[in-house]
Amino acid sequence: MSAPWEMDATSPEAYFDVEVQRGREFILRLTTGADVWKAIQQFAIDKGIRFAKIHTAFMGGLQPACFLVWAPDSQNPDNWHNECEYRLDNLSMLLALGGMIHPRPKIGGQPGEEEPFPAIHFVTGGSWNAPTVGGHLNPGTIVKGVVELFITEIKGIEVQYPPDWLAGIRPDLYPENWYYEIK
Repeated sequence: MSAPWEMDATSPEAYFDVEVQRGREFILRLTTGADVWKAIQQFAIDKGIRFAKIHTAFMGGLQPACFLVWAPDSQNPDNWHNECEYRLDNLSMLLALGGMIHPRPKIGGQPGEEEPFPAIHFVTGGSWNAPTVGGHLNPGTIVKGVVELFITEIKGIEVQYPPDWLAGIRPDLYPENWYYEIK
């Protein structure tokens, strides 16, 4: 019951696309003590943003950095999407950041209730006793100094969840999704 966009590629040239339009553009500045993930989520709520790209962090320090890293699943080699929590307590420099804000089912919400979800990939390191590492940025990643980044709103799309998830067959809290164009 999987949607076509969930299936393995039928050829090396296979892809799916959705044309979007650029909306409002923002520069966001976060200072010492701000939680990067929570601040970006609150920003999206306050500005009424459903979809946006998060890009071009041009300065930033973190302490701690909390995230998920992909790691082999020694119990199940077929589980290629295994992620483990990691926390880097040493001061580190934000080296790269990118991602997307998109709606996800709201934790503890009513059926069909959504909230903006910042899906952020990042790399940090570059200081003494801080390895260069990266992954999915989690709540609990705190700004030390300043973090500045760009957020560009995306218009003209809507979320499309997998049919089996909508039917209640798949129990994932956060299903993978895709998008469709709205006119």
